[in-house]
Amino acid sequence: MADVGTMSARGASEDDAGSESRSGPRVTRTRSLPGGRAVVGALLITAAAVATFAAYLNATAEPTTQYLVATEAVEPGTRFASAEELRAVLGTANLELIGPMNDRAIPVEELEQLVGRVLLAPLAPGDLVSRTTLVADGGVPDAQTLSFSLPRTAAVAGTLRAGERVDVLATVSEGGDTYTAYVARGVPLLSVGAPDGGPLGSGSEVLFTVAVADLADVQALGHAINTADVFLTRSVAGPGDDVPAPGPFRVDPAAPGPLPEGATSITPGGEVDRPDDGAGDEPDEDVEGDG
Repeated sequence: MADVGTMSARGASEDDAGSESRSGPRVTRTRSLPGGRAVVGALLITAAAVATFAAYLNATAEPTTQYLVATEAVEPGTRFASAEELRAVLGTANLELIGPMNDRAIPVEELEQLVGRVLLAPLAPGDLVSRTTLVADGGVPDAQTLSFSLPRTAAVAGTLRAGERVDVLATVSEGGDTYTAYVARGVPLLSVGAPDGGPLGSGSEVLFTVAVADLADVQALGHAINTADVFLTRSVAGPGDDVPAPGPFRVDPAAPGPLPEGATSITPGGEVDRPDDGAGDEPDEDVEGDG
């Protein structure tokens, strides 16, 4: 006897096969192309990948801008009189600088513009040359140079640096009177150091080397250094400033003694009238005599 359950299953299978043969082959649905959003997303991903790769290439590329760097030690106060002197101590380095560093560094194309400038700070081999370390010395290549030492208390507490300009004043005692006068104005400082010629330390004395263009100012400055109490101030006089300084200061304007002229930054100032002390006055002809 056949199993009723087996026959039922077999019959169902045969019915399904017959039904499939009657309905024909099954048709499957063809997949469509990606939609607009998918295409845009793919393009964005590709663009981001390209930008990342370009940034990587830019970051790893060799810098092309050449900046000036020191190739040997250079002392502060050094004045570069020619392009050859600059090339002897400065070389170039390819660097990629940003922000303030890029603004302060000096590209090799500007080397010629540094002729006649004075170095304010020391340079060691490999140091990047900064615009703030090189200043104009006033254009005095043919000037006389003169060195003298002063106490720090007479020279702005020793804070003056090469490349700055100073006014030189002197206090003179003569004939029982004391007066203070300008000797020279706007004098360029070529170097500032210790009295032994070394770098500026913490000693009480400071050695200054100045450039003075006018021979009369050289005489006046040399005389004051050797005969008077000299002190320096940080000057506000610039190159070409010919505004005379005030005449000498004395407590009693009528006191006897020499009255120097007020100095200027270029040449000694004009004549300064001495106070009238009444000496040598001619008698008034209109005054009637006795009798």
